[in-house]
Amino acid sequence: MSAARLQPKLPETPGTRQRLMEAARAEFSDQGIEAATTRRIAARAGCNEVTLFRHFESKQKLLAAVVQETSGEFLAVCACGGNFSGDTREDLERFARVYNQALERCEGMARAMIGEGRRRPTLAKELIGDVLEPFHHSIANYLEQRKKDGLVRSDFNPMAFAEVFTSSLMGGLLRRSSGLSDLDRDGWIRATVEIFVRAIEVAQ
Repeated sequence: MSAARLQPKLPETPGTRQRLMEAARAEFSDQGIEAATTRRIAARAGCNEVTLFRHFESKQKLLAAVVQETSGEFLAVCACGGNFSGDTREDLERFARVYNQALERCEGMARAMIGEGRRRPTLAKELIGDVLEPFHHSIANYLEQRKKDGLVRSDFNPMAFAEVFTSSLMGGLLRRSSGLSDLDRDGWIRATVEIFVRAIEVAQ
């Protein structure tokens, strides 16, 4: 019989499942997926492993639930509406700030999934690939309209632009949070937008 089965049952309080989810997110972010343990996750949540297993059955299922929740939060933050200013630089900065906000919320899990991408490609695709695709399409659709209006160059691929644009923003967040960049959040966003807009704007 495992040590978890011998632990005394602690009284559950409302929100136990969500506390376990938040504790797991923090544990996966701090320790990495492989090193994270259900014992430490339960301790972070103020309960025991029996309670964790009752809600999620296993560490793998708990990880899947955390990835699904994180994906939903990211999509909610990145749901840009169509109220654009009409100025390409200003609108791309809006996209950049919305995306950066979502990244900051999900940074720990994103780091964990990037590190585990080769061993857990399905979960990495769900958290990073599947979540980003609609946002990439939003940027690409906006730029396609800019092309039709003659406001940006017609000889570039908007989906490729969206992917490289968001990759630069993600790289900026990771570098800043690791102490590797002299640029702060606003400086990185402004510089990224300026460089990318200059690459596609129509010469005046």
